[in-house]
Order: sequence, then structure tokens, then C-alpha cells
Amino acid sequence: MSVIGAKTFFFFEGESQPSDIVISQPDYFQKPDLVLPKSGITLLYGHKGPGSLIGAAIRRSASENVGVCFADVKIDIGDWDANKQTLEGFDRCRFLNLPTRANKEILDDINQHWNRWLDEECLERESFPRKPSANMHLLDRLIKEEPYSRLNAIAFDAVTKFGISKFVTVFNLDAILQDEVMVIPPSTRVSFVSPEMRD
Repeated sequence: MSVIGAKTFFFFEGESQPSDIVISQPDYFQKPDLVLPKSGITLLYGHKGPGSLIGAAIRRSASENVGVCFADVKIDIGDWDANKQTLEGFDRCRFLNLPTRANKEILDDINQHWNRWLDEECLERESFPRKPSANMHLLDRLIKEEPYSRLNAIAFDAVTKFGISKFVTVFNLDAILQDEVMVIPPSTRVSFVSPEMRD
């Protein structure tokens, strides 16, 4: 089993951090028109941008006099594949990092799905996944399609108030290694519930 690491943070009121918290729809300073998927939990991934968002969270904590906690999260992705992902590889490696770790066939296939769904919603066509999209709710549709339904998580570029960052949506919540979630400071138990389950 291979794992990837992701991060999240949450704010709290008062002097002491909560003993328990549910992460569902986190605020990563994303642009207001960015619609995130609802059938999974969105976290921060990799080194592209999350550092500036964590810095922004610390500044917000200081300026608004609220507490902030950070959490490291590990996600089971099956068997890591050092090569670019292929459509045939999702049975082994259940993680897709868009666009950098996907081959041309995947990029073209997703783009065809994406623009068909945008057409249905009377929205302007996009170059996703090669370029960021504000319509990330369409991942909820993609994850129901074969072979994408075999994936545990999909990472993508997202536009935030501090530039482009890498987000990852975990669609298979059983892939989150709950016992290994590390909170800083370590006084809060974190659980995860998808936004559609909370609605």
C-alpha cells in the first residue's frame, strides 16, 4: 500500500481548541466562484501553493483573534506508479494528479467529458484539466464514470486569493488513514464528512 500526504486547517473561537471537529467544506481562500466537489473531502496537496495558504491562515488567526489548527492527513492510493497515469492503471494506482501526472489520453478524455457537461449547464467551455476550472463540482460526475470510479482521490490546480494551489479531493473516505491524522497542536480529534452527506 502506498500513501500520499495532504493537509488541512480549521479555525476555532475561544481560548481552547475543540476536542472534536468535523471537516466537510474547508475554506482554503479559494476564489468565490470556485465550486468544489460535494461527494468528497477537499484537502491541500503537494508543495504548489499550500505553503502560502497556511501562512494566510496564520495571518487570519492573528488579525481576527481566532485560533487555528493544522492537520496532516494520509490517504491510501493503492500502488504508487512513478510513470504518468493511464486509464488502464486506475486498478493499481487509485490517485490521479491533474494535469502533471496524467497522460494525453486521460487529459483529452476528461476534457471531452468536461465540455459536454458544461454545454449541458450552458456554461462556457474550458481547457480543464490542462488549466484550472471554477466548475470543480463536475468531478462529482467524473468520479461516477468508468474507469474514474476506481480512484480514491483526484488532485487538481485551483485558483485561490494567493495564486494557484494544488487541491486534492478524496472521494473514497475509507482511504483516509483516520488513525494517522496528526493535528497540530495535538488536542483535537478530526473526522471527515463529505458536503453532500451534511446537506
